[in-house]
Amino acid sequence: MEKEALIPSPTSQKLNQIDKLLNLYACILITVLLTALVVIAYYNIAYDARNCRLDVTIRSMDFTVLNMTETRLSVKWDLLIRIAPENPVCFLCRNGDYKVNISYNGVTIATSPIESYIWAALMLKVSLIASEGDMDGAIMKNIVEDIKARGEVRFGSGMLFSDGRDGTSGKMNYACDEATLRFKPGSQRDATLVETLRECPYQP
Repeated sequence: MEKEALIPSPTSQKLNQIDKLLNLYACILITVLLTALVVIAYYNIAYDARNCRLDVTIRSMDFTVLNMTETRLSVKWDLLIRIAPENPVCFLCRNGDYKVNISYNGVTIATSPIESYIWAALMLKVSLIASEGDMDGAIMKNIVEDIKARGEVRFGSGMLFSDGRDGTSGKMNYACDEATLRFKPGSQRDATLVETLRECPYQP
C-alpha cells in the first residue's frame, strides 16, 4: 500500500509566511537602529571636534631673581606646561605656535617669543625674562617689596595657541589662575609654586 504524500496544511504555510515576515521586519529594524546610532555618533564627534579645547595646566613654575637693587630688577620665570585634549574625540592641530605671558596685578610684564610645538610634546618648557625696562616704576617697587617684606609674590599668566581647524578664529586663548611663588627661608633669589599646579581655563 503506497504512503500518502505529506501535504503542508494551509495553517502551517501561513505560519511560515508570518515567521518570514517577522524576520524581515526584525532585520530592517536592526539595520535602521544601527544606521541611526552611527549617524548620531558621527554628529556628536563632529560637534565635539568643532568645540574642542585644550586642557592646559601649569605643572611647575620657578621664579629667579637675577639682579635686584634699589633701581634695577631683573627676573626670570621657568614654566612647565601640560597640554592635552579635553576629551579623546577632539581633533586639534598636530602642530602649531604658542606664546606665554606673565602679569602682575593684571598688567603684562613679560611675554615669551613665539614658539612652535608638536603634538607629541604634551609638556612644554618655557622661560621668560623681564627687567626694569619691561615694567613701570610702581610695579617694580611693589615686586621688590613683595620679595623683601613678604617672602612671596603672586603672578598671573596666560597662553595663546594657534588653532588650525576650519571655522575657528585661528587662536585659542587661556588665562591661568594667579600663582603664589614663595622664596626659600633666608633666600631672596629662588621661589617656587606654593600650589602643585594651576588651572588655565579657556577664554572665548
